[in-house]
Amino acid sequence: MRLRLRLLLVFIASFFAKRLRLDDENVLDLRVLPNDVDLTRVSVDRYLAFMDLGRINIILRAGMFRTLVARRWAPVVRVAAVRYRYPLGAFQKFRLRSRVIYWDDEWAWTEHVFERNGRVTCVGVTKAMFKSREGLVPIAQFIAASGQSLVPPALPEVVAQLQSAESLLRERQAESV
Repeated sequence: MRLRLRLLLVFIASFFAKRLRLDDENVLDLRVLPNDVDLTRVSVDRYLAFMDLGRINIILRAGMFRTLVARRWAPVVRVAAVRYRYPLGAFQKFRLRSRVIYWDDEWAWTEHVFERNGRVTCVGVTKAMFKSREGLVPIAQFIAASGQSLVPPALPEVVAQLQSAESLLRERQAESV
């Protein structure tokens, strides 16, 4: 996580914000700072860091931070797919909307929508899970620890397509070993 100051601000703001469910949309209003840009535009890696903030905000707003620390669960992202449409420039304000769109036994998929002036500038989808010293933490265990009873939504087409792409990448990786 390279956005330490913003992480601190998100953490502090979570104490004063309304609690949300794990599957609710979370919104962060942010501004592009000079260290976020390569020459004139937000650098590619920074979008991924902003998406980290979005997922952390979900955890904080759902009241799960203490549970993660107490149980020593660490979030791990395996897949990230990002589609850029319009660049964000230095000092521009933008809104990041993040929400969990699907989960199965091990993985949770989160959609991140970047908006500026009501226009979508970028969309990202990440596949993440939690890891403990013992191994993978089942998503059902994570949800149970939140005290929420959630039913997995239907598999979105974007997740199905990304799962297919991940299978192809896994095969390619196995071929090159």
